[in-house]
Amino acid sequence: MKHPWIIIAFLFLVAGCTSRSEELNHMLKQRYSQIETAINQLQLKLNANQISNATRLGIYSDKLETLKPEYQELIDSLRRNATTSGPLFLALVDRFEQVKKAPGESVAQLEEKYIEASNVLEALRPATFNDALSDTVNVMADISDGELTRVNSLSKDLEAASNNSQDFGAGSQYIGNPTYGQWRTGSDGLSFWEWYGIYALFDNLSGGRRHYYHSWSRSRPYSYYHDYGRYRYTSPANYKKQSRLETRTQKSFRSQGKRFSSPYAKQRVGASRLSKESTSRPSSGSFRKASSYRNSASSTTRRGSSRTSRGPSRGK
Repeated sequence: MKHPWIIIAFLFLVAGCTSRSEELNHMLKQRYSQIETAINQLQLKLNANQISNATRLGIYSDKLETLKPEYQELIDSLRRNATTSGPLFLALVDRFEQVKKAPGESVAQLEEKYIEASNVLEALRPATFNDALSDTVNVMADISDGELTRVNSLSKDLEAASNNSQDFGAGSQYIGNPTYGQWRTGSDGLSFWEWYGIYALFDNLSGGRRHYYHSWSRSRPYSYYHDYGRYRYTSPANYKKQSRLETRTQKSFRSQGKRFSSPYAKQRVGASRLSKESTSRPSSGSFRKASSYRNSASSTTRRGSSRTSRGPSRGK
């Protein structure tokens, strides 16, 4: 045998990867158990009216039925956000099911699964979920034309002045959030926002004007989802779509000698009294750093493993 050291190194590499895979599978098993518990606990709190913004949504819905009876169907859909049958809660449950089904043959895939599971777990925390509901509460407040007050946020006028943001009409907190709509590209090459189903009534509330991605990116208002919650409340697939659209628009504008401002180039001013869970750095980011350190510091075997062990490039 001419090069026995190659076989030995390969065996050490395989052994290292197997050990790391076993470690990650064990961590995932624990994380899944924590998510199942979190789902049950959040269900109980929602059903018992122990999530303050969910309770507020019920109150606001009742008032809006009187103020805007012509939008009863939309109001009913918004009210569901405060329940276990609402899109916010169901999206988290679906992401949990998807992460369990996702491939886990390699160390890199297992790490991606763990990062996504960690994001879902943090999004299910009652304090974080309560903050996420603030967007819907504020959507209702805007529909009421000022009769109802915003929560966890500056007033509409003060927020607009602070950010020099454009008024995109009622529902502006939802624009760009894949739970409520999607960006579509027209024949002119420009991307515009298209609402899902009943949420298309927001077009009526804003006078039927089309909201273009490049304009929204430059002068979007504050929202909890975009400025604090996007990392935790966006599936990997939707996050990649958002990144691709931003990159494609950037290239298109550059080719025309025009300037394009990323919607996330800077964090908008507007948050008020958010929980420490929302304002803290996602734990999955810490896991990615710790994982990289463990893989690079232990041995030659682990160094070989670390080169294939990386999480997806994600951030706020």
